[in-house]
Amino acid sequence: MSFGVDGTPGDSAVGISRRRAGWQLAEAIIAARYRRIGFPGTGMPDDHRARRRLVGFEGALHRAGLTLADGGLHPGGLALLKGHEITAAIPKRTPDPDFPQYPTDMIGAGGLLYCLHEGTGLPGKLGLAGCNGVDLTDGLPRRLAKMGACRPQIGRIAAEIITGKRPGGVIELSLRLGSGDTISRP
Repeated sequence: MSFGVDGTPGDSAVGISRRRAGWQLAEAIIAARYRRIGFPGTGMPDDHRARRRLVGFEGALHRAGLTLADGGLHPGGLALLKGHEITAAIPKRTPDPDFPQYPTDMIGAGGLLYCLHEGTGLPGKLGLAGCNGVDLTDGLPRRLAKMGACRPQIGRIAAEIITGKRPGGVIELSLRLGSGDTISRP
């Protein structure tokens, strides 16, 4: 059983397309008129899900005539502190960034807390988003924009396939972008 529909599944696959998630995130960011867009990652050589999101993300940017303004790998974990560190470092590498797309919600939440502490205008001057749709970030002073990864649904459907209550195969779930308070609306 594969938990994602990108690549070649075994007997069954249930999940989302990480490439499509990256593509749709980039489209939403572009539609909100951000142009200096980055994708600062952590551990992406070892994280095939984040790499696939980046491929889709860059594809949508390219289609819109844009390139990634900021990126890079930042060793370390996926915690709030990592988001704080990454966000603090972005302006040192990239002049006038306007939207970092973080590989996870927790890193995005760390970036959000950094921006709130520094008084960065959200969502006007700087927008930001995460990916995975975890609810741990919902109690922050601002709601982080994030792409849901449908994890509860994936678990339920996988359990139904494993227990024989549902036929196997490739089951792709629909993606949902929660725009939160950190991305301006067109």
